[in-house]
Amino acid sequence: MMSFDDIKDSVICKVVNTDNNKDKLEGKPQEKIEDMTIMFATVIAQKEGERLTLPITNEMMNDMGIDQAQLKEAALANISEQNYSFKSMRDVLIDSMFPDGVPENDSFIEMMLPPESPDMQMYVLSNECNVNGAAEIFNKKAMDEIADKLGGDFIVLPSSVHETIVLPYKEDMEPAMLESMVQEINEGVLNENDKLSDHVFQYDSKEHELVRMDKMESRQKEKDNSKNIDDLKGDRGSEKTDNIKVDKVENNKTEKKHSTSLQDRISKKQAEVNKKEASKPQPSKKKDVSLD
Repeated sequence: MMSFDDIKDSVICKVVNTDNNKDKLEGKPQEKIEDMTIMFATVIAQKEGERLTLPITNEMMNDMGIDQAQLKEAALANISEQNYSFKSMRDVLIDSMFPDGVPENDSFIEMMLPPESPDMQMYVLSNECNVNGAAEIFNKKAMDEIADKLGGDFIVLPSSVHETIVLPYKEDMEPAMLESMVQEINEGVLNENDKLSDHVFQYDSKEHELVRMDKMESRQKEKDNSKNIDDLKGDRGSEKTDNIKVDKVENNKTEKKHSTSLQDRISKKQAEVNKKEASKPQPSKKKDVSLD
């Protein structure tokens, strides 16, 4: 019987479109994210452009005595240790169209390629073998390194299950326009098995989270509201603390007043005793005076 230790280092995650893969997902551990689903497999063999994997089923998982959380932890740990591919769209096209190099001084070819300007650059994210490489969007190490390279948040267009397209985030980007573009490509260009998602995603570089782009605004509002509530609780707590301080001051004043009153009584009593003692004959020995 196969043990988890036998496959732990080769467990990977794949991400597929949920609706298009209902049969493949049946009876397997999975995690749904928007219209995508993460599933798990173990790699048997792989090379450039090819990879042989064995899907992990619920039965296999139970036989190995593990749960889905352990499976996911192993898959994400493995993906973070593996090399990923992050190239400009221009370089990807050059590699595929001109494996021997771009002919020099050919203006027509230059017009066919995307511009080299960083401000207008698009990138392609995949794994090293370019098979089921869209799962790299769950590689925290890769996503953070890309955020550092691009200077902050970035947009993820789910072009297929094998790769995603990355764009540096700009404030004038319209989620509806980008989503419409992705959906048109899904309907007219992609094979149904390669389709990943109809939605566009944004990587929040501060929170280290991948979020649907059209939900970013409402998500930020929720965070602001939550912060305002926390601030309000903090203000109330501060007000309560201030009230406690005022009460302590008042108590101190009262205690001080009581303390002063007692000192006056003692002083007066001592004066009375001294006066009485002064009018009496002086004894041979002093006596302790008890103060009532």
